Amino acid sequence: MKKHKKELLLTILMIVLITLSGIYFYKQKAIKNEINNIPTNTIVDKKEESPVNKVDELKKKYNNDDIIGSISIDGTGIDEAILQSSDNDYYLSHDNYGKYDKYGSVFLDYRCNINSKKILIYGHSSIRVDTPFNNLEKYYDKFYYKEHPYINITLNNEERKYLIFSVYVEPKDFTYMNLNIDDETYEQHLIKYKSKSFYNTDVDIYKDDDILILQTCSKHPDYQKYENKYLLIIAKKIS
Repeated sequence: MKKHKKELLLTILMIVLITLSGIYFYKQKAIKNEINNIPTNTIVDKKEESPVNKVDELKKKYNNDDIIGSISIDGTGIDEAILQSSDNDYYLSHDNYGKYDKYGSVFLDYRCNINSKKILIYGHSSIRVDTPFNNLEKYYDKFYYKEHPYINITLNNEERKYLIFSVYVEPKDFTYMNLNIDDETYEQHLIKYKSKSFYNTDVDIYKDDDILILQTCSKHPDYQKYENKYLLIIAKKIS
């Protein structure tokens, strides 16, 4: 009797093992078939968009050859076309399409070119509407700066990266707009920018640094008594 029970248990165990093996085999076969049946056109070789293509696409999108580049700051919502006219007035009140808009566009100073040691970019901020440079006022907070210290610029076909070294509001001294600075005083020019910063960014500056200045109107409560008050985000080129 015991022998028969043992044989029966062995038989049942063999049946269970065979069944499990069969299930595993068919599952693996099904997975393999599913992979083999994926259409090849669903596999995309994603390539990074080149700077040239990005600017060309922006020109096509807005049908505007005044677009000469783009600006973006990761994590801030700023990702905009850069325009340039023959003066600094037109894009104060015209959008990326070249149509009238009192909130304007983001634009490069007409005196600057891709080889300028100092580049000035302007844009409106507003308490009424969402403009691209509204988020720059978050840089009053040093912790925000630490999370977003880099500015990415594309001008024509060249990509650049800048590291912010100074953030402050200027209500009186507008010499920062001066582009005709000789080599002897250029370093002092940079030192003055750094010394005015609301906080220490721990970024070293050197006399041969190329710099970028972003300017927008400031709504900082400490400067409301001034007629003109501009928030300046100043950065040095690092690549």
